Amino acid sequence: MEAAGSRYPVIAGSDIDFRLLELEAKKIAHSVRSQMAPFTKRFSDHRARVENRIIKAFLLRAIKPAFKNSYDPLKTARMLSAYRTATARGNFAIFHPAMQAPPDPQLLFDPASPLVEDYADADWPEGKSDEPILFYVPGGGFILPPSPKQVALAFRLAEHCQCEAVIGKHRLAPEYPFPIPAKDLADQYVKILQSGTPPSEIILSGDSAGATLILGMLLELRERSLPMPGGAVLFSPWGDLAMRGWSYVSKSMSGSSPFRMETAAFSAKLYLGDTLPTDPRASPVYADLRGFPPLAIHCSRHDMHFDDAVQLAEKAQDANISVRMNYWDSPRHHLERFGSKDASNSFDLVSDFVGSLVKRAP
Repeated sequence: MEAAGSRYPVIAGSDIDFRLLELEAKKIAHSVRSQMAPFTKRFSDHRARVENRIIKAFLLRAIKPAFKNSYDPLKTARMLSAYRTATARGNFAIFHPAMQAPPDPQLLFDPASPLVEDYADADWPEGKSDEPILFYVPGGGFILPPSPKQVALAFRLAEHCQCEAVIGKHRLAPEYPFPIPAKDLADQYVKILQSGTPPSEIILSGDSAGATLILGMLLELRERSLPMPGGAVLFSPWGDLAMRGWSYVSKSMSGSSPFRMETAAFSAKLYLGDTLPTDPRASPVYADLRGFPPLAIHCSRHDMHFDDAVQLAEKAQDANISVRMNYWDSPRHHLERFGSKDASNSFDLVSDFVGSLVKRAP
């Protein structure tokens, strides 16, 4: 493809820049200026890129035994079980949120339970909560449980938004592939409604694959003709499991993202099974978002999922859904995980978004 009046070809990735400019002109997308001092930001970005390359190598090394032992399902299952146990105990923490421990260890995945049959059984106390609910689904590539730090981060965000945190629980792939996890989350949402909490006082949130499941959950709620929550906050959303966006290619080859296409494809395959990655219920960038609640999307300009974030904002606009996309010039995936001024600024923006949607207790 060539630009009009030019003999030079347009680079594939530049298409997203034009689309981003259109969203900015419509006041949907907003570039958020870093709150860090210039020297501090340069140092932080350099450190992030080094860490990203280390994480890339670590994840790639972690999945290689799965290919090597693919002929032996028992060995593969044992390997995955070991990773899940280490993650649940906080020993597999390759990401480092600011808080170190969750307020209640009982909220965590129990590695001693047989696989994950009981993981979706989230008991909800009787009686309405006095505060709005932040229903948070941590990312884990669909196959890993949340770590203690991820749970702690959800509680920190809920506290910042003056909400009560509820961790969205779902069974894990590949034992329980698409669409089971989103259905589990929808079932848990119904329990909250049955407790007396109005849907308008429930805000959904999730990061990476957790954001994917939040959107799948909304599609499931619409399919069941259930009332929608007050809104949803998506951090670095993984919207396209087919990974067609240019950012998947460009960021996979750089230090701007901690992920490679190989590791992402590995998780997607375990989650999807025989389902096509373009199924709208699995990859929400292909879905019709009509009837969805207001959306807030937070992402880094250098994130591998950035093109997905742009496309989700466009899909929301097409469906006449209120949407705001805030993005940072940062090589941090889900930068809210880190104790920085930019993370605090993102939390402030989320708090403003939540405050515009729900009534807080006086």
